[in-house]
Amino acid sequence: MLTETSGNSLLSRLKNVFSSSEPAPFIESAQENSLSVSDTDTLEQGITGSVVEMPQTESLISQSVIEREISLRTVEVSAPRVTMPEEKDLDIRFATSFSEAGGKFVFCETIKEAVQTLKLLKSEEGWSHVFFWENEIRDAFLDNNFQKGAIGFTIENSDAAISLCENLIADDGTIILNPKQASRRRLPCFPKTHIILTDIARLAGSETEGLEKFYQKHKGELPSIIKLGSCNKGHFYDKQRLILNAEGPENVYVFLIDEIIPASLRP
Repeated sequence: MLTETSGNSLLSRLKNVFSSSEPAPFIESAQENSLSVSDTDTLEQGITGSVVEMPQTESLISQSVIEREISLRTVEVSAPRVTMPEEKDLDIRFATSFSEAGGKFVFCETIKEAVQTLKLLKSEEGWSHVFFWENEIRDAFLDNNFQKGAIGFTIENSDAAISLCENLIADDGTIILNPKQASRRRLPCFPKTHIILTDIARLAGSETEGLEKFYQKHKGELPSIIKLGSCNKGHFYDKQRLILNAEGPENVYVFLIDEIIPASLRP
């Protein structure tokens, strides 16, 4: 029979162990690695062939997929940066110089207004088709119900052609084009009328400023300049760099829009 007569007795030592406030190390380990009743049920279902649900893991995976999709969409919709000119009254200066050289200048507040004016001009002149190069013009035409379904026309059998431009030079009323904007046009294969559709971000004070903007954007390309009323019928050089003279019709319109023409999303 066990008694408590001695502090070193077996009963005394057992009592001290169970009355201690700090749990034994092996008890903590057992608690950490133990399974709750719900965990045991889930495990038993997995053993019998049922699907074991892991909601936390699926949530983490779905969140990871969503983050990657957002990152890709952000890259796709990024738009090119537009820099506005710092000088004031560039539009008035260009309109004055361009009109004095024989050009026809039209100012429009919006793209829609520009297309509506083009409709009236086409009707007044009796044009059957206006040829265009860039997708930005195609978007403007389609958005405003102009020339829908016109298929099969080429520049040779069109009554007028319309294009964008790189810069309008306010000092002398000239127009800088890039190689994708009919810069290598020639009179025999070009319609009688050329229409330039552009916005206020394309204005530049001097020809030097306009050419520098061109070279920064189109490295290795040759610019082309429309100079109305100029006796220069050949190409020329600016600081040992070749400039193409955009030979073509004298009947040139400039539609300047007080609204930025958005870049096309077409390929």
